[in-house]
Amino acid sequence: MNGVLDLCRLSGLSNEQRKIILSVAQNLQLIADISQAELFIDCLLEEKNAALIVAEAKPATTPSLYQKSLLGQIAYEDMEPGVFFSLKTGKPISGSRGITEESGVMQQDIVPIKDSAGETIAVLIKEKDISREVQQEKNLGKLMKTTEAIEKQDVIKSIIVQEMHHRVKNNLQVISSLLRLQKRRTTSEEVANVFQDSISRISSMALVHDYLAQSGIDEADVKTLIKQVASLLVTSSTTPDQKVIVSVEGESVFCPSDKATAVALIVNELIQNSIKHAFLSREEGQIDITVTLRKQMVTIIVMDNGCGIGDSFSHSEPSSLGLQLVEMLVEEKLQGVFAFLHSEEGTKVSITFPLIGSQV
Repeated sequence: MNGVLDLCRLSGLSNEQRKIILSVAQNLQLIADISQAELFIDCLLEEKNAALIVAEAKPATTPSLYQKSLLGQIAYEDMEPGVFFSLKTGKPISGSRGITEESGVMQQDIVPIKDSAGETIAVLIKEKDISREVQQEKNLGKLMKTTEAIEKQDVIKSIIVQEMHHRVKNNLQVISSLLRLQKRRTTSEEVANVFQDSISRISSMALVHDYLAQSGIDEADVKTLIKQVASLLVTSSTTPDQKVIVSVEGESVFCPSDKATAVALIVNELIQNSIKHAFLSREEGQIDITVTLRKQMVTIIVMDNGCGIGDSFSHSEPSSLGLQLVEMLVEEKLQGVFAFLHSEEGTKVSITFPLIGSQV
């Protein structure tokens, strides 16, 4: 059973864009039946924080995930972060998981629908009940863990991972030591600052590998890493008469080592930015960092109570290399979005990225 709203209700769409959405909607029922999944098309509304469900198709080949039709309902960003991420960035999301109305496990895949100019005008959403597959995965995992051979392989793998990260950490620490020696030899304050920035970045990377070496797994808790990076920077980057407090709140989010390293470098740059620019002529400062995870979408917000980016610091200036590095890491390593947010005082930025399944 499928349905499509009258798209003329959406004044922001051109006739060409409406035709594109309708052409996709015509095939929804066929795709729903063959994939045994719920299909929806969502369009972003003018207020940008809400989307309208303009089409839906329920599979005739399997029970529906929803007892009632969702056609014409409004979806909000705090409840569907993946949908809005795809609507606003034009990037697809795959493999995101959530809970169904019957407390089962649902997989959500999202693909942007674009017009001839490449502009994202809607998203196609597929939601499928994977409760049986998840249970099979759990059963298989239990079976594998009962065998002695698998247990030995896990131990060996853990030891190898620990040793690998331990050696990388040691090599990074050697590089930091060499840079410190070079820093002491220079008489130029500008050159010394460049050395210190490099030392800070390398030290943040070393923290990640030290964490992974101790845990023996190839995933790191982002919240824990951010706390360690913040503690290191406050100790090494502030002057003796400065008092900068960094608060880290939120959820524990475990990321693969490559994403965790990118997050550590990003937070390193943002905290350094606050210490250098926001609290330049102040003895005290506060930096608040929050980490949240909702439906496989990670959001990290960094906010300080300093002087703000305004007059003293321009994002387009060469001195903003740190922010350029942040944007590159967010887009290329995390496939996410970096944004400045409105704040009554100081500077407030956000980093949003999918935990898994993001594609360039």
